[in-house]
Amino acid sequence: MTAKENISKRLIFYILGLNFIAIALVLNIRYNLGVAAFSSVMYSISSIYGISLGIASIICYLIFVLAQCILSRKITAMYLIEIPFSFAFGFLTDFYDMIIPDFTAILPIRVILFLATMFLTALGVFLYVNAAFIMIPTEGIVETISKVFSSRFSLVKNIFDISMVVISVLLCLFYRTPLYGIGAGTILSAFCIGRIIKIYESFLSIPGNPKTVNVKEEIYPENN
Repeated sequence: MTAKENISKRLIFYILGLNFIAIALVLNIRYNLGVAAFSSVMYSISSIYGISLGIASIICYLIFVLAQCILSRKITAMYLIEIPFSFAFGFLTDFYDMIIPDFTAILPIRVILFLATMFLTALGVFLYVNAAFIMIPTEGIVETISKVFSSRFSLVKNIFDISMVVISVLLCLFYRTPLYGIGAGTILSAFCIGRIIKIYESFLSIPGNPKTVNVKEEIYPENN
C-alpha cells in the first residue's frame, strides 16, 4: 500500500470518527437517559445559558486548548490548529442536532440504543484519534494528560469523563438548576467508554499507523 493510499484511508477513518462522535452526542440527548459523560458539561452550559449545543461545545473546546498549553508548558502549532477544528466540530454537532428528530420509545428500547451508541462513540474516538490527524480538544486534552503523566489514553479518558460529570453537577448546583442531561446513562458512559476504547485498541489498527496505542507519540512528539 502506497503512502498516498495510507493517508487517504486514514482521512476516511478520521472523517468517519468525527461524524460518529457528533451523531452519538445528539442521539444520547434524544434517548433521555442522560447525555454521554464527555458532553455533559457542554449540554449543561447549553441548557443553562440557552445557547446551542455546538456553541457550548466550542466554548469548552477553547478552554481545553488553553489547558493543553498550560499542562505541556508550550504553545504548539498542533494546539493552535485545534481551534478552527473546534469551530468545525461545533457546527457539525449543531447540524446533526437539526436533522436528527426527536422520538419516543419504551425504556428497554432506549436502554439498548444507548448501549449501542456508547460503542459508536468509542469507535468514533478510536478511529479519529488513531488516524493521527488533528484532534478536537475533547480528546486532545486527554491525549495531552496521558502524555504529561505517562498514562494510557483509555485510562485517562475514563478519569476525564468522570470529571466532566462532576463538573456538570457542580455547575447545575451553582446555578440552582435541574441536573441537565445527568442520568443513569451519563454515569454508565463515564465508566464504560474508556474501557470500550481499550477493546478497540486491542483488536483494531489503522492502515498507515500500525502502532495504534502509541499514537500520542506521533501526534505530540517530545521536544529534544
